[in-house]
Amino acid sequence: MKLHDKVVAMTGGGRGIGRAIALAFAREGARLVLVSDVEREVQGVAEEARAAGAKAAALRADVTRGEDMDAMARFAVAEFGTVDVLVTAAGIDASGLLAEQDPAVWTRVIDVNLNGTYRAIRAVLPAMMARKEGRIITISSIFGKMGGYSFVTAYAASKHGVIGLTRSLAAEIASQGYPGITVNAICPGYVRAGMGLAPQKVKNREGGVTEMPGNEIFERYLKRRVPQRRMMEADEIAHVAVFLALPETRGMTGQALNVDGGFFMS
Repeated sequence: MKLHDKVVAMTGGGRGIGRAIALAFAREGARLVLVSDVEREVQGVAEEARAAGAKAAALRADVTRGEDMDAMARFAVAEFGTVDVLVTAAGIDASGLLAEQDPAVWTRVIDVNLNGTYRAIRAVLPAMMARKEGRIITISSIFGKMGGYSFVTAYAASKHGVIGLTRSLAAEIASQGYPGITVNAICPGYVRAGMGLAPQKVKNREGGVTEMPGNEIFERYLKRRVPQRRMMEADEIAHVAVFLALPETRGMTGQALNVDGGFFMS
């Protein structure tokens, strides 16, 4: 097992990409602290991880509350003694035109996706700095690198922010004399799980707005732009997360790795 007894704390561990990442770490022997604001979901994934032979604990916590992220860090230490790896997989989407969208929606998306990532990192970083060792893996998106298309302005802005946070923190940490702590982002394309299947808004041929599942949007409008002509599977994202947590990848930091079938080649 590649990550035997490494302690992995993860936000957004209850479904979709987060669930796949949690189970991939479990298969590699990691000990898991899984966090979500939906307790039954994260408890269910913890049970799956234990069934795979891993040690796993679940905690209901909200990434929009700094005290909850501090509680996550304390909980991980109480359960397993430390945090070796942090994965920030909690995220939401809210499709809509910026001029028509309730400003509260914008605030909520930024608060969960960007500020939630910041809060989780800030909670575990002091302990990593004390040990001079750690892996921080953020989940951004290819829409954190490209403008995307109509209706995803808030989401794209939040994910651009996650990449900026990732790269800036990687440089900051290394320049302070902590080469053992790496900070990297994963940028999924359309994934056949979670938000990738959720209803989203698109323009229809009559110039109006239609809501349809994400996989249908991909098939109708985006598939032709992806060289591999397919959506990604959640396990493909999970394998990259495991890769970034390995001791052998200690030389990689400040990177934002696309897993998108060639959708955005940068």
